[in-house]
Amino acid sequence: MIIKEVKIITENGIIEGDVKIEGGKIVKVSKNIEENDEVINGKGRLLLPGGIDNHVHIFKRYLKVPTSDTVRKSTIAAALGGTTTVIDFAFSDRSPNMEERIEQFKDSFVNYSFHIFANDITENLVNALRQGFRSVKFMMIEYAGIKSSLIGLSRINDLVKKFNGYIMVHAEDEELIKSLSEGKRGEPKLHLLTRPEESELSAVLRARAIVDKGVIAHISCGKTLDLIEGKLLGEVVLHHLILSKEVYDRKDSYLFVTSPPVRDPEELWSRINKVFMIATDHNWFDKEVKEEHKEFPDLVPGLPGVELRVPMIITEFIKRGLPLSLAVKLLSENPGKLNGLNKGKIEEGYDADLVIYNQEKKWRISINTTHMADWTPYEGYEVIGKPETVIINGKIVIEDEEIKEDSFKGELVK
Repeated sequence: MIIKEVKIITENGIIEGDVKIEGGKIVKVSKNIEENDEVINGKGRLLLPGGIDNHVHIFKRYLKVPTSDTVRKSTIAAALGGTTTVIDFAFSDRSPNMEERIEQFKDSFVNYSFHIFANDITENLVNALRQGFRSVKFMMIEYAGIKSSLIGLSRINDLVKKFNGYIMVHAEDEELIKSLSEGKRGEPKLHLLTRPEESELSAVLRARAIVDKGVIAHISCGKTLDLIEGKLLGEVVLHHLILSKEVYDRKDSYLFVTSPPVRDPEELWSRINKVFMIATDHNWFDKEVKEEHKEFPDLVPGLPGVELRVPMIITEFIKRGLPLSLAVKLLSENPGKLNGLNKGKIEEGYDADLVIYNQEKKWRISINTTHMADWTPYEGYEVIGKPETVIINGKIVIEDEEIKEDSFKGELVK
């Protein structure tokens, strides 16, 4: 298969060329490939490496309120949005463990992998790392009934170094949040007020003192990016880059609740060169679920986003005059490299996960133009461009914005 007449984003600008795919791999990238093979006419569109979303919660069933999706639905949405690999979570020592999550993801439309939730070293955690999984998610707040301790974080740090892995840290100060929350009930804005940016900064300082190789997940304030420079890597997520704390002044503010809360996107954009990757922290909750839990502290944090990350970030980079080569690094190349995946770049030898992106198309986000949940936090946002053709593992799975291979399934990658 040869993709002809596409524009490829490089650090030196956009170049025109062709890409040959064979055996699920990119085997040739050249100005003009003339061979007797199946040809896809790229029509001068952008060719992007498939998006790699390093942080999703798909078909989550282990908290008090389950997400409203299935694995199939969320991963089809991911593919339609140009994301070809998602990295979800499994627990080391409770359900759903790695084997259960792999079974749940057998119908995934895109490639998938997992970070491992753990609060200390156990035999199960060691075994997962031996199997080739390389990242451990450490919560600095109680989560799913699992309590955290800094000594546990220290021991995990020593372990992952032996496997050349890394720790993904959820950095919030549990003691501060509890003291600010005590006895309070009422409007959703209390979620923002009881989780100030000091909560994130305090936790990051402690993590920085312990962790040798790590990622601070879903960074919500710019000062965090200043703190981790040179020591840790920064992950920001779509909603923190698009939504501001003004959503808490809306009557339907409960819909927009996330942990950590959205704050000031411009604080993050002004430091975009300090960001290592952009993910989503995707949680698909339908509106009814959110409405049933609209009083603090009985709120349901999480927003749907896996379908919109690539087009919205490409749009923001275009609007802000930022180099698209940086967008590609943050959306694909860096998460691929960090997780040891042979993905995220348009170069010979890399997996053929590719997106032909129609940069000429403009459209507005609504529930009628997306495939996630029965509402969207980005209603009315005008997008520049849309994934037109999506190739996963060398196969065309989406063509002309429509699913071509209904029965297609992605693969477990690590």
